[in-house]
Amino acid sequence: MSIRQTRKTPGVYVTELDAFPPSVVGIQTAVPAFIGYTQTATLSGKPIPNKPVRINSLADYQQIFGGAPDPTFDLTEVTDTAKQKSGDYDFRVYDGTAATPGWKYYDLVPAVSTKYVLFNSLRLFYANGGGSAYIVSVGDYKSALDKATLINGLAVIAEQVGPTMLVVPDAVNLATLADYGDVATAMLSQCGTLQDRVAVLDVYGSATVTQATLSTVISDYRGVLGSKYLNYGMTYFPFLHTTVQEVSDFDYTNIQTDTTLKAILTLENANLYANSPSRKAAVELDIGKIGTLTDAADIQALNQNLTAALPLLTDMLRIITRKDDVLPSSGAMAGIYTWNDANRGVWNAPANVSLTGVTSTTFKLNNDQQADLNVPVDGKAVNAVREFVGRGTVVWGARTLDGNSNDWRYIQVRRTLTYAEQSIKASLDRFVFAANDGNTWASVTSMVSSFLQGLWSQGGLLGATASDAFSVECGLGSTMTAQDVLEGYMVVQVTLQMIRPAEFIELTFKQKMEGASA
Repeated sequence: MSIRQTRKTPGVYVTELDAFPPSVVGIQTAVPAFIGYTQTATLSGKPIPNKPVRINSLADYQQIFGGAPDPTFDLTEVTDTAKQKSGDYDFRVYDGTAATPGWKYYDLVPAVSTKYVLFNSLRLFYANGGGSAYIVSVGDYKSALDKATLINGLAVIAEQVGPTMLVVPDAVNLATLADYGDVATAMLSQCGTLQDRVAVLDVYGSATVTQATLSTVISDYRGVLGSKYLNYGMTYFPFLHTTVQEVSDFDYTNIQTDTTLKAILTLENANLYANSPSRKAAVELDIGKIGTLTDAADIQALNQNLTAALPLLTDMLRIITRKDDVLPSSGAMAGIYTWNDANRGVWNAPANVSLTGVTSTTFKLNNDQQADLNVPVDGKAVNAVREFVGRGTVVWGARTLDGNSNDWRYIQVRRTLTYAEQSIKASLDRFVFAANDGNTWASVTSMVSSFLQGLWSQGGLLGATASDAFSVECGLGSTMTAQDVLEGYMVVQVTLQMIRPAEFIELTFKQKMEGASA
């Protein structure tokens, strides 16, 4: 009840009283913070390296941070006859001008080992339901991938209120597994310390894993994660072949070996237009322009002419697109978390969902292989992304890295409790320095109970009745002692019954003989 003010001037005064008690407002649960390398980082004409910027769309990102990296590939001739016979090459072209006419075989090999995947991971994030996100640019595409730089970017986002997920896709391309492990443990440490976010991780080395190396790749990855704050981490395996890039994103300038490229296209030109000298001559002129143009519009026009005349160049660009389309799963999963929370609630597992913008995985898991991923001895569960006939690529796991904990085994338990904790915490700020008495305790208990009642009614807590689903206590003799009150402590105790997934569904069948009693 408000205290009546002392009036000194005669008259009629109006005092408005609040009809409703204070309430808890639920925080956003799916706002990822992406840390990595960008083309640029400029806002309002000023550079913003290592500064968190909130975006709401891919267009926002491109306006501030630019676009995708421009990878280059070298042409390497395949002379090994065994590889030629087995088809272990990217493409071939017939050389009718050689002393012994025949096929020549080639591979397209990345010219540099450094690969930046933040931008394309953002594309995958938005393709799968992404919304608001924070971006921290730690360098441009000329920078070397460096663990210390990424960890510094993590330190920057630690000071930002709002992010609920940490995603560092560029970390998968660090030079060593140990470097990746240092970044991953820094992510887990931040999450465990702040208690308001989780880390979405990828298995290092998933792009090239094989049947022979699977066990080693997984065990080595688990070995670098340490043992602290594991319930704040979620790992996904393997990497994904995606469709976020198109052939039109590339042109002949992405093939670095100009001399070899000209020679190959010249052979293709001779093969296609041997009976059309004028057409052959015109294409030959275009081939001669390769490596001489600098204007973007001129390069685009020449590329259109060459791809229209020489299908082999289009095939080469398709190969580049395919080789550059591999991305870690974390960007897609950040989008799935966002979609899941908006459509099903944070208390539902972000699993059994088909991924958009994905054609296949880099490794096809079977049930036996997933068993060790899902329920390992050390509890460091790795969530599978699998391919199913008729369903495409599906998220097929919902465990944290703390799989041996009955409390924190499942992702939705961790994230739902974080949602409840942070929502209630933010709402209790108004009671700091309030009178530590029965009125305040009753207000707090009512406010928190009302919030949890709403969460339970939406299906976020387990229980036939609200009293089964949660309890809230605050008061002298229940959660506090007289000494607590003297020292300024107000203790609120909340007990929740969390929802866990039906991870293993057993179907039991029994035959019944006709005429036989049960």
